Amino acid sequence: MISDSFGRPLTSMRISITQRCNLNCIYCHREGVFGESSREMTPQEISRIVRIASGLGVKKVKITGGEPLIRGDVCDIVEGIAGVEGISDVSMTTNGVFLQEYAERLKEAGLNRVNISLDTLRPDVFSMITRGGKLEKVIAGIDEAVRVGLDPIKLNMVVMKGINDDEIQEMIKTYSRNGVVLQLIELVDSDKEFFHKYYFDLDRIEEEIADKARNVRVRKHMQGRKKYTLNGAQVEVIKPMHNTEFCAHCTRLRVTADGKFKPCLMRQDNLVDFLKEMRAGADDNRIRELFMKAVMRREPYFTR
Repeated sequence: MISDSFGRPLTSMRISITQRCNLNCIYCHREGVFGESSREMTPQEISRIVRIASGLGVKKVKITGGEPLIRGDVCDIVEGIAGVEGISDVSMTTNGVFLQEYAERLKEAGLNRVNISLDTLRPDVFSMITRGGKLEKVIAGIDEAVRVGLDPIKLNMVVMKGINDDEIQEMIKTYSRNGVVLQLIELVDSDKEFFHKYYFDLDRIEEEIADKARNVRVRKHMQGRKKYTLNGAQVEVIKPMHNTEFCAHCTRLRVTADGKFKPCLMRQDNLVDFLKEMRAGADDNRIRELFMKAVMRREPYFTR
């Protein structure tokens, strides 16, 4: 296992496999990547970079987008990652629109679990947030993911003031079932005007949940976040903004869809392009050097 210069071990990667998306959510931070690129990694290039990372101690991989299920070869990508020796967990984050179609094949390919965006249970609000998405397709995708045994299923609810902050209790009640975790997520400051208008502080909500919880587990390897169990529901509260603990416990290196290591979600000035050299014939030792260069560029964005 390797660590950055701040002593933080690197155990996971978050790999974007496309910038493309079928929705256009009002809060989307695009995985911290701005500007368009048509360059995408092949399944073989993705599995190669995972193999190199695994040799350096990475154990977990999360596949993201854009919307990863837009790629017709997404099951090949999952299978390639799952087949890398040393990788113990393969997960995906998706908007869920195509999940009903793909869930069983993803499970067979080696996907362990899935995060699904679900910000509201009201079709009209869902359409507004996603700019035209159909809520029923996502609900069907969640049900299919449960059926095929993806576990756990994490529902990502980005809480926004005046839009969906009044739905938290209903969301907890609706998804109080085994194998489902509700993640309440604070808005990320990718657009300052939007952030100041819709940011909703989750501190009070977390206090209320903590008072009612019958069990609390601190996930020390996941930014110290707490998982609350109450009335059959499992709830996590994720507060990345201005959170020194979130940064202090970060164990993740990001990979952009166009083949660059991205040491921090919040920064654009320290990326390392590995795909250009990979396609020019660089061997594994050179790619490993670029990986370590990116690791050494990791530093906490929010500090005490």
